[in-house]
Amino acid sequence: MTSKSTKRALISSALAILMCAAMLIGTTFAWFTDTASTGVNKIQAGNLDIEVEYAKEAMDSDGNLTGEITEFKTIKDSTEVFDGNALWEPGRREYVIFRISNKGSLALKYKFNLTVVKQKAGINKAGEEYFLADYLCASAKASEEKNFDYGSGFSSLGMFMTLWNDLSAAGTTPALEEKPLSSAVFEGTLKAGEKQAAAIVVWMPTTVGNEANAISSDKAATVDFGITVVATQDTVENDSFGNTYDKDAGYPVASAAEMKEALANGGIVSVNKDIKTDNIGDNEADRVTISKPTTLNLDAKIISPDDMGNNNTNFCALIVDADTTINAGKNGGIDTGVNGGYALNVRKGANLTITGGSYYGGGTAVQVQEGTLTITGGHFAVEAFGEPYGYNFLLNCIDSAYKNGTAKIIVKGGTFVNFDPSNNTAEGAGTNFVADGYKVVSASQTNGEVWYTVVPQ
Repeated sequence: MTSKSTKRALISSALAILMCAAMLIGTTFAWFTDTASTGVNKIQAGNLDIEVEYAKEAMDSDGNLTGEITEFKTIKDSTEVFDGNALWEPGRREYVIFRISNKGSLALKYKFNLTVVKQKAGINKAGEEYFLADYLCASAKASEEKNFDYGSGFSSLGMFMTLWNDLSAAGTTPALEEKPLSSAVFEGTLKAGEKQAAAIVVWMPTTVGNEANAISSDKAATVDFGITVVATQDTVENDSFGNTYDKDAGYPVASAAEMKEALANGGIVSVNKDIKTDNIGDNEADRVTISKPTTLNLDAKIISPDDMGNNNTNFCALIVDADTTINAGKNGGIDTGVNGGYALNVRKGANLTITGGSYYGGGTAVQVQEGTLTITGGHFAVEAFGEPYGYNFLLNCIDSAYKNGTAKIIVKGGTFVNFDPSNNTAEGAGTNFVADGYKVVSASQTNGEVWYTVVPQ
């Protein structure tokens, strides 16, 4: 009996010791546990937003200028700022007033210029071809004063009169330099909420003679020119290392001519509005070529003429002669239209990387003449040619260069219409452009197309 009691006591004691130890361990861990937290962490994106409004000198009922300014109206793509029915002759001048406002939360810098959209040649009295844009001059000027509360009828104010008087003297005094139509450029900066007044005058100098005098009304030259305002970040806001992080922010290109020049110079080139090219000639100068290392950001499309495919040598929307990365959003890419040329052609050993966007070409979307094409994303399609071509050359290398290893295609992503990049005939039956570690997934569409998408294995 004593032995049993002793055993029970020992067991009870052991259990008690274990429970205490457990409680002690738990208490010890609690001493070394702590939590620190903040209430709310808010991250807010800044936005870049520029607004441009225009006004003109008002006219009375008899058509005479009053010296007052009409109500400001917002500029849209369809806005005809200058008089489209004007008949230009020596001495004629036309003025437009602008109000430029920073509606966003970030400081910006802007560039304001005139661009020739299209023109038709005329025949002058001597029977020679001429272009009206060659005989028009333009100049622009921005007010140095910002945030002035101006509106209709402010031309009598001193702030504006200096601007107005300088421009009204254009073509008659040395007040403003006579520049070609496309050279009316001025730049400025605006902090968030700031606004600024500016003006542009276009005129035909009195020195112009019969060289711009059409032989008849049906032989008169015409020109369409537009106003372009582009903006980018300015070095005002700070991060942990100062305010220079956006010092290299470039302006988006606003015309085919600007894009052509920018791509020739290289660097970061941005396109945020559809640009139609006019590279329909056979000469080297007609081509749009990337000549230096470039990062091309496409938030809009490069659109080439429909009939480019009829050319013998210049049948490509964009020629890549230097290392290039194309970053394109869902609305960005290259489109060559009906009977168009290739979207891209890689030459001179260049490395081209495409990360997204859509690309449409005639027979071939991307050709590698010499160099390496790497695709990590994007949508690729072609206007199919007749048999035996079909969709077989959507991605294509020059045969001899592919065989000797100087032309390569590496696919790590993207979707291809009616073209399997892992099993095609571009460089012979069973050609595989898909990189190791990736596979192709196919999906039939309601229109009968088959889309082949490259994904990781």
